Amino acid sequence: MSWEKPATAAEFVQRLRELRLSVGQPSLRRLQQLGGRTTVPSGDVVDALPRSTVSTVLRGSKLPRADFVSVFVTACLVHGKHSAEEVAEVTAHWLGHWRALYAAGDGADLVPIPDVPKPAVAPRQLPFDVSLLVGREADFAAAEAMARLPRRENVFLISGPAGVGKSAFAIRWAHRQLDGSPDGQLYVDLRSARGPRSTANAVGALLSGLGVAEADCPADPRRRVDLYRSLVADRRLLVVLDNARDAAQVRPLLATGRRCRTVITSRNRMSGLVAREGARRMFLGALRPKAARTLLAAVIGEEYLFGARAELAELAELCAYLPLVLRLAAVKFADRPEQGFPNFVRDLREGERLVSLALDDDTDTSPAAALESSYCAVGNDAQRHFRALGCAGQGEFTLEQAAALAGIPLPEAARLAGLLAAEHLVDVRGDRIRLHRVLQAFARVKAAIAGDEPTAACGAGHGSLQLAAW
Repeated sequence: MSWEKPATAAEFVQRLRELRLSVGQPSLRRLQQLGGRTTVPSGDVVDALPRSTVSTVLRGSKLPRADFVSVFVTACLVHGKHSAEEVAEVTAHWLGHWRALYAAGDGADLVPIPDVPKPAVAPRQLPFDVSLLVGREADFAAAEAMARLPRRENVFLISGPAGVGKSAFAIRWAHRQLDGSPDGQLYVDLRSARGPRSTANAVGALLSGLGVAEADCPADPRRRVDLYRSLVADRRLLVVLDNARDAAQVRPLLATGRRCRTVITSRNRMSGLVAREGARRMFLGALRPKAARTLLAAVIGEEYLFGARAELAELAELCAYLPLVLRLAAVKFADRPEQGFPNFVRDLREGERLVSLALDDDTDTSPAAALESSYCAVGNDAQRHFRALGCAGQGEFTLEQAAALAGIPLPEAARLAGLLAAEHLVDVRGDRIRLHRVLQAFARVKAAIAGDEPTAACGAGHGSLQLAAW
């Protein structure tokens, strides 16, 4: 097939027909399968290459949309058994032809693609990489192994409970991959103070990082997505989408270019993203006890821990070995070291004062703030079940025990446990449900706020919870 620049939109479409013919004339059904699924800004999941659309484009003479060109060319080349490198190179070449024709006026009805040259300095938007990140060597090795798997998809998901350090892990991993993204790194936090960030707002931030002026950003969310995907299709970029709410929020932000790598962090398991888009997923768990003690000692200072190794181990367990809670506890003690470390741990243990770990000058950084969005993401029935489990005075149940505790049928208890596990509010392994100490404390706070009838386990022993500190 000729690589000469097509002079008209009709010639461009003719080249698309020739491309399909050159790889063995894959059927419309086959192209639809290879194109996969995509999500439009409305949240609907649709075929990226519907048979009717492919037929209309190939029988016509108008310039198709850039996202169609990218997916169609990729599907043809994959059908023709081309390597991933060839797919990326050839697709970028096609998009270059598309841009030239669009600039010449052959795509007046399509999304405007402003002339955005690659910036003289590639975007470097990755946040600060924390220096103290302990106990994650095995997790980084697993992430590197996952990235080396020979698959077309270039989407990576890091999932885990609130406070486990997903963002810090993803940012450290991204800093390690700078050589593989010479065209730059983009970062956007998908969680705002008012809730999940909208598609239009998130894509606008990504476009700004690519050098697109605000005046050149289309108002329509779908057109913004089209513009973003067109601009990144032929670039070797790393995009970090931090604190994603769910798969529906993420799907419109996924680049179609095979050379662009996307790393997502979320408390949600996003099983749909794994099933539909082929995202590669890893779960980040709590630290091992030794690593948790190392983190506490590094923040507190060894001079305060002499003769208090037992209390150090207990504090790590009280904090459920979660990096955020461990750091908060360490800083809380460091603010008033005169109280003595054993006394500090005793107060946390006897007074159930994990709730007091919120910092006076940064109330948004607390266990409760981290757990709140996960709690709000599940329905009323699941919230009620979570509160009942947390008030039971124990951290582990069988499904039968959980059902009896809530007075609900076993299938319903299993369903609610699944909803809570998807947000990492419980840990389900086989027929057993677990809640660590921080989750139990949070559940008791929520039970008090909701006015739940106190159980024997939630009685006077827990009355000193300082709710305002959450």
